[in-house]
Amino acid sequence: MVSRHFILIALIGSFLAIGYIFQSYLMSITIGAILAIATRPIYEALYTKLNFSYKRVIISSFLTLILFLFVFLPLIYFVGLSYQFIPSIGADQAMQYTQNLVAYLKNLPKPFDVFQESINVLLGEFDIYNVNIDVIKSILNNVAQFFWKINGIVYQFFLILFFYFLFNIYGYNIFILTTRLLPIVKRFKRILYSEFSNTISSVFFSTVFSMVTQGIAFGLFLYFTTDYDAFYVGMSVGFATAIPVIGAYLVIVPLIIIELLNQNYLFAGIIVLFTTVVLSGLIDNILRLLFMKYLSKKFSLHYKLNELFILLAMLAGIGVFGGWGIIIGPAILSLCVAFILIYVKSKINSSE
Repeated sequence: MVSRHFILIALIGSFLAIGYIFQSYLMSITIGAILAIATRPIYEALYTKLNFSYKRVIISSFLTLILFLFVFLPLIYFVGLSYQFIPSIGADQAMQYTQNLVAYLKNLPKPFDVFQESINVLLGEFDIYNVNIDVIKSILNNVAQFFWKINGIVYQFFLILFFYFLFNIYGYNIFILTTRLLPIVKRFKRILYSEFSNTISSVFFSTVFSMVTQGIAFGLFLYFTTDYDAFYVGMSVGFATAIPVIGAYLVIVPLIIIELLNQNYLFAGIIVLFTTVVLSGLIDNILRLLFMKYLSKKFSLHYKLNELFILLAMLAGIGVFGGWGIIIGPAILSLCVAFILIYVKSKINSSE
C-alpha cells in the first residue's frame, strides 16, 4: 500500500523540480496559457463548426497566426521603428521645444492663468536654460536604449506563440488533468473555470478592441488633417490605449502641447474635441460596450468581478509584471474570486 502522504510530497517535489528546470520560460508559459484561455471561446466556436481531420492543429495554427499578425508583429514593428526614430531627434531641437514649453507655461492664456502661481513655483525649481545639452542627449540615448532592450526580447514573443499553440491543442486535456488534482466537486470546478476564463476573455477582447479601433481612428484623423506620420502615431495611440487610466492620452497630450507651442491653437482644440468625442465618447463608452455586450451574449462571457477591480488588477499587474500584467493581474484576481465563490457556496451547502 502506497502512502498518500508520500505521493503528495513526491507530487509537490516534482512540480517544484519542473518549475526550477523551466524557470527561464515560466513567464512565456504563463502568458501563453492565459492567452489560450482568453481566446478559448473562438477556438471552441471553430472546433464546433468545422469537421475535418487534424482540426485541432489547424485551428491552433490559425489562431497563432492571427495573434502574431495582429498583436505581436505590430508591436515588434512599432518598437523597432521607435528605436530608429528617437535617435533622429536632435538634442538642440529637443532643448528648443523644452524651452518653448517653459516659456508658454510661464505666461498661460485665460482661463488657465488661475494656475499661473502654482506653475511658477514648480518652474522655479527647474532652470532649463542652465541644463547641459549633453544631459538632453543622454536622455534621448537612454530612451532609445530602452526600446532596443524591448526589441531584444522579441524571441520571448515567439516562445509565447509556441506555448500558446501548444495550449490551444492540449489545453483542455491539461485542464482536466489539473482539476482532477483539486479536491473539489465537479460543479465547483465549472465555477472555477467559468469565472477565470470569462474574466480573462473579456479583458483580452475589450483591450484589443480599444487598441485597434482607437489606433485606427486617430491614425486616420491625422492622415486627413496633418503631415504627421499617421501610421506611427496611430500605432502609438493604439498601444498606449492598453495602459489603464491614462491610455491614449499618453501620446495625445504631448501632441497637443506641440501644437500649442507652434501656436496652432485651433488644431490643438480639434485634437481635444476629437479625443473627447470620438475616442473617449464614441469608441470607449459606446462601441466597446456594444462589442462586449455582443461577445457576452455570443459566448456567454458572464463573470462576477467588478470592472473597477479589474482596472485596479491591471494597474497592479503592470507594476509587478510589466506590460504583460495587463492580463496577468486580472487573471490572478479572477482566480481568487472564483475560489471565494466556491468557498461561499460550499459553506451554504454544508449549512443546509
